[in-house]
Amino acid sequence: MNKGEVLALVGKSGSGKTTLIKCIYGLEDLMGGEVLIEGELVTGPAYNLIPGHKQMSLVSQDFYVLDNHTVEENINDKLIGYTDEAKQKRAAQLLKLLELTALKNSKARHLSSGQKQRVAIARALAVIPKVLLLDEPFSNLDKLLKDKLFAFVIKEVKKNRTGVILITHIAEEAIKYADRIGVIDNGKIKQIGEKWKVYYKPNNTKLAGLLGDFNIVRKEDFEKSSRTKVKAKTILRPDKLLLTGGKNALKVPITITHCSFNGKCFEMLAETNNGNSLILYSNKALPQEKQVMAFVEPGK
Repeated sequence: MNKGEVLALVGKSGSGKTTLIKCIYGLEDLMGGEVLIEGELVTGPAYNLIPGHKQMSLVSQDFYVLDNHTVEENINDKLIGYTDEAKQKRAAQLLKLLELTALKNSKARHLSSGQKQRVAIARALAVIPKVLLLDEPFSNLDKLLKDKLFAFVIKEVKKNRTGVILITHIAEEAIKYADRIGVIDNGKIKQIGEKWKVYYKPNNTKLAGLLGDFNIVRKEDFEKSSRTKVKAKTILRPDKLLLTGGKNALKVPITITHCSFNGKCFEMLAETNNGNSLILYSNKALPQEKQVMAFVEPGK
């Protein structure tokens, strides 16, 4: 991966995501292949008394804090070698970010599990390494705090040109924060590339489903005049089926069968004249049984 890049690896539980991240970090011995960081071989437990790599940090759901130390001391513990002024500045930044300022003098053993989780994240992010591995560490945080943390991480890694590998089963996180996406299924990376390409042009329907809602629009669903211009079947995300289109847009006659508001837009279920079910989004509601035209812009 490239410096300053965020690579998200997406897959269902049991697909091999966590095992892969452990292999990269050196917590597992490889049965084949090798992991290199700037040309240096990363070795596993068979070669190291303390597994892991000094130029990488792993932030996972297995949190660790110093129970007999205060929250601020937990962060400073990771800032050995820094000046007192630098420690104070960095600690204050992380305490504010993770909403821990009021607890900075509290012993970790007195904190709730959620508060300890945030302390552990602060420890992990105190010093940004050359490679940062994130194994769903923010999964139990509320959305606003999670967004703040991701924004902070992205800003830090771009500034320090750190490579990030984000493990997640939530497609929205990968699409929102990553530069590239890799889709893992049954222990193998089935597709990897720029997030736009992987999201809008998945290799098959199974991979499409791992990243969100999708439609299969068949050749016979298009207006007769469009049939010679399309494939036998095309995978389309709901946002690529539009209710307005240019003169060169391909047309799909549909009938609305259900319409509901999903919190961001109106989500509609429709049927083509051939009985094929489709999902599309709109900024306005349409009544059931209404017959409309959906448009697909060429090249989409």
